[in-house]
Amino acid sequence: SSGINAEYGVKAKLFDAQKALYKLITIDCILVGHSLESDLHALQMIHRNVVDTSLVFYGGGYKRGLATLSAECLGRIIQSADAGHDSTEDAVAALDLMKHKLKTTDNVKI
Repeated sequence: SSGINAEYGVKAKLFDAQKALYKLITIDCILVGHSLESDLHALQMIHRNVVDTSLVFYGGGYKRGLATLSAECLGRIIQSADAGHDSTEDAVAALDLMKHKLKTTDNVKI
């Protein structure tokens, strides 16, 4: 499962999470992730510079999962632990997927 709720013993309030993130994220930061609209909605945040791999790799009328994209494009198995998603592993996979996309797309310089 993914997400954090009271079962994890988290005592922080939404405002506390927002405040901590605003210390890290400036207006010029580019957020890279997978299905970020869910995270941003839960955090009640809006950011103008977002690269969402679920949209970049959208195909066939549906969003492809991060684990599927990682396996197909990077040859990397992620999200295999029974404990649920590892947020660091997911973030690195999303960033690596974008690097892969840029390297394999014509007329893109990085």
